[in-house]
Amino acid sequence: MDLRGRRVVITGGARGLGLAFARAFIGRGARVVLLDRDGAELARAVAALSGGIEVHPLDVTDGAQVLAVRDQILAGGAVDVLVNNAGVVFGGAFNDVPLAKHAATVDVNVTGVIAMTHAFLPHLESRPRAAILNLASASAFIALPFATSYAASKWAVLGLSEALDEELKERGHSHVRVSALCPSYVTTGMFDGATPATGTWLLTPDEVAEAGVRMVERGTARKLLPWTSAILLAGFAWVPRPIFHRVARLFGVSRSMAHWRGHAGKVS
Repeated sequence: MDLRGRRVVITGGARGLGLAFARAFIGRGARVVLLDRDGAELARAVAALSGGIEVHPLDVTDGAQVLAVRDQILAGGAVDVLVNNAGVVFGGAFNDVPLAKHAATVDVNVTGVIAMTHAFLPHLESRPRAAILNLASASAFIALPFATSYAASKWAVLGLSEALDEELKERGHSHVRVSALCPSYVTTGMFDGATPATGTWLLTPDEVAEAGVRMVERGTARKLLPWTSAILLAGFAWVPRPIFHRVARLFGVSRSMAHWRGHAGKVS
């Protein structure tokens, strides 16, 4: 997909990875629509970006608001790319995390992705070429203690992405590609205190966003970051699960979130 002149909608777009996505798409000549539940942060994002940026306050967990904002966006023109980036994480031992925070994780990370996709998919199917980029996580491939509901939500996003991508092909809409970007820890502040596994490192928002934009351009279905994570998973994914988990412990994955102190509740 040539992104010049394409209109791109990004959730959780006012800061962190969402803002990095905006910069990367603008750099390709795309027109960007930023959505975020924090209106003040949206204003700061507009000031930080060059070009005519369109913004709309939006809580992706509010289904009625999603539909209303969709209608406002489409009234201004066609949309070619949807980036489901909004997400939250609450670290800690499972029972130390209040049930309400587990529920909020699912609401934002899974239900929000479903709501946005459900709202925009009919329109995207009408475009000659379109894309949906979902932010999953490397934790969609491996157990992540001390972030259990977050990991579960990202497994769900990966499953949703792959199932919907195949469904669109079966329905004759292969011109709409659904992709899942699966980075490990990103330096947005959400994962402060987390320790990258041996052989991996903290990713910057800009390098993750650049990888995501390339996925949209090339129609890539799935990408795991950093590249060393992909190699490690490919090398050990075939072994029995008890051995796989033992290897994960040896590489430090199992305690990587043990000392998490990220800005809980902030959208990435």
